[in-house]
Parts: sequence; C-alpha cells; structure tokens
Amino acid sequence: AVEPVQALHQQIRQAATKAQLAPYQVTITTETIEQYAQTAQQESFDWIILGNVLCEVDDPPATLHCIHRLLKMGGHVYFSEHQGCEVGTTQRKIQDLFNPLWKRISGGCNCNRNTLHAIEGMSDWEVVSWEFDQIKVVLGPMVMGLARKVELK
Repeated sequence: AVEPVQALHQQIRQAATKAQLAPYQVTITTETIEQYAQTAQQESFDWIILGNVLCEVDDPPATLHCIHRLLKMGGHVYFSEHQGCEVGTTQRKIQDLFNPLWKRISGGCNCNRNTLHAIEGMSDWEVVSWEFDQIKVVLGPMVMGLARKVELK
C-alpha cells in the first residue's frame, strides 16, 4: 500500500489480516505515489485503489500519470472520490467558498475538484462511473467507478 498518512497503516494491516494475507504479502510505504513510481517497476500493478486520493494530492493529472505508468495493460483502477458540482451552479459557488476551510480541517481534501473529468481524460483508460447523489460530502456528491488501462488502436 502506498499510504503517506501513517495513521492509516494499522487499519491497512488489520484489513490485510482479515483478508487472510500473510505479513510478507503486504508492504506499506509512507511515500507518495510520485515518489514510489520513481523506483518501482513500471506496469507492475493489476489493481490500484483510489479512495479520496485525487481530492488531496497537489497535482491530480501528475498522480494519474504515475498510476498509469505503474498499471499493467488491462489493469484496473477503482476510485471513490469527491466530485465538484457543476461550475456556475449555486452549489458549486458554495463549494468554492467553503473549500479553503474544508481543506484545512479535513487533512487537505478539496471538495470542489472535478476528479471524474481528470480520470476520464486519461486517453487509454476505459471508464465506468456512477455518482451517488444521496452521499453528499460537504455539499457535493461522491463519484465511484472503475477504469481499465487498454491499448490505444
């Protein structure tokens, strides 16, 4: 697991134990994905899971390109991310106004990013997504989905 937030490492270990993974099968690093990708073998992951990652990183497109380099052909990215409301709407204006405070109290999360657009912008990823309007986090929906790395024709 590439998880820079050390406070989450125990939860990852517990989940791995519950999934009956042996300790040697689980590696946890505090590096960012960008740091990890510099030394990791390219195209070495079958699955990458993003759980509220793109809302917190400094440069979501750069993070997605690192993930792309690490992902095997045919590999999958599962994502669950905050989604900015449509630009120009009252709800988006409220998100934009509230975001600086939210970012400070939530550990760096930006509730107004259009994360789905960034994911769909990966040219050789097939993306299936769905939005959960009933799950509103700081005045905006959550978007979840699955992307698969495919060969460009």
